[in-house]
Amino acid sequence: MNFQLSEQKLITMPPHKPLSSLRDICIHWTLEWISSVVKVCGSHQQHKHQRLYLISSLSSNIRQHLLFLTFRQPLYERNLTYKCLMLQLLGDQNTRNVDFSCAGFAYLYEVNHLYRILTEAQITNLTRLGINCNLRTMADKKCLMEVNATFYPVFNKMTNLCWVRLVGVADKTLLTALGMNCPHLEYLYVDESHRVNDEAVANLLLRDSVDVAFQNIKDFDLQDIPTNPCASSLKVIGLNGTEVSMKSALIILHCVPYLESFEGDVNAGSLCKIIESLQPEDGHRSFNLQKLWDTRILPNQALLINRVCPHLTYLSTDASSLFDLHLLSSVSSLTLKLYFQNATIEIYNYLLVSGVNLRELVLVDHINCCLDLTWLVELTPNLEHLEATIMKEEGRNISQWPLLKTAKITLESSKPLFALMTHAPRLKDLDVTFETWSGLDSYEDINDTLITNAVVSGSLQNLQKLKINKCAISMKGIDCLILNCPDLMYLAPLAFWNGVSHEDLQILRQRMKENNWCFRLVLRVDWEDGQRSSGICHNNDKSALMLACS
Repeated sequence: MNFQLSEQKLITMPPHKPLSSLRDICIHWTLEWISSVVKVCGSHQQHKHQRLYLISSLSSNIRQHLLFLTFRQPLYERNLTYKCLMLQLLGDQNTRNVDFSCAGFAYLYEVNHLYRILTEAQITNLTRLGINCNLRTMADKKCLMEVNATFYPVFNKMTNLCWVRLVGVADKTLLTALGMNCPHLEYLYVDESHRVNDEAVANLLLRDSVDVAFQNIKDFDLQDIPTNPCASSLKVIGLNGTEVSMKSALIILHCVPYLESFEGDVNAGSLCKIIESLQPEDGHRSFNLQKLWDTRILPNQALLINRVCPHLTYLSTDASSLFDLHLLSSVSSLTLKLYFQNATIEIYNYLLVSGVNLRELVLVDHINCCLDLTWLVELTPNLEHLEATIMKEEGRNISQWPLLKTAKITLESSKPLFALMTHAPRLKDLDVTFETWSGLDSYEDINDTLITNAVVSGSLQNLQKLKINKCAISMKGIDCLILNCPDLMYLAPLAFWNGVSHEDLQILRQRMKENNWCFRLVLRVDWEDGQRSSGICHNNDKSALMLACS
């Protein structure tokens, strides 16, 4: 055993940070230099001179790349005020991408600042625009219309938009402008926007929406109503948390021929019923839907969906639909909402028929529904992603799970964890939540011995990320992983790994720095998106969340 490990020590180590190209190094230091000299509180005249210098010194594509790097930084690192200033200094008519939506939520006064910059600089040739706004109070909601009004004139000129995310801030006027002016619009997300209703959706898609917006859904006649240009290009429309009803779903499904997904539930209504209502008396009308969310799917609806949605691959529904889901032969990704109920038998019965088709199985609120790992492996041989509560029955042999790459599991024993580790050779991302129900097992069974035995068996060769909510793994186990998992890049949350001390982390960080390892050690995952540190801070434990070599 020791000989095998020492041999592997010579040939396996964590990935090293690649050497950046000269171009990337120059761009990085240029951005650092700009950040060091630009002051948010500077005068208007100072910013004007800085802009003239940067515009004349940097080419348009370099400036766009600098903006891209700035926008993708999380808001806790660079707030929206700073990002808006960078847009003011570097943006021009050639800027194509202004997307803050992946960095976190902004507030209304920051959105107002962004609108002002876009208006002053007349940045109108965007193809991608994204912002997430958190409307904290009723006062914010009341002020939204006034803030948006300042943005309408320049937004009407943005005719090249293809991807738009206006979370929390979208309204009828903005959707009307998109419908009339953006013939290339493919992706539209207006989630959590309380001013988006049926009238707004009608204005987005229909040239004459006055009558339709106030009709009863039973009286709809959309056959001869002309549509706006974007109706023929839209693929995804996100309406989660808006004020729309199923009337909007009806308009969208009828008028958007290439729609692939709603990206979530549409209120409390049934999309299957809407699809049924759009079927002609003779024949069938097909849809391009690839993803479908619905609460309850009845047998006749499952048969219809299987026929008229031939491209459907993703389905999210309640466990009450399990009896009929085998009729949907094209579904390869299934999300089941269990609401903390036990649906073990129903899930097994479904997997007996359709488990071989599944690539992804996600159970939501599954703590009271424990599935046997042996059965899962046998019934879902092609599964690549799993989220479930699992167990391992004594005395039963388990087969190999050849394609499984990602697993987010809840368990109360180390036995199913060891079985999973040693029977999923392609496993890359493992997220483990240990919960004690019976009191007979302890998280201390997830220890160095378990890791060493899994490695000695030849497992974990492809592991990249390991997250265990609490365990007794020490530095011995971490060293074993580092020396035998050549792709390992992430361990978390080390604050709850009882065998790891503060001094151990100091030593490991030094090793990471000396060896230039591409590695992240996370102390608290609940802080992971809120704080970062390239070292260990003694003054504030919260800032010591992450140890990473920069």
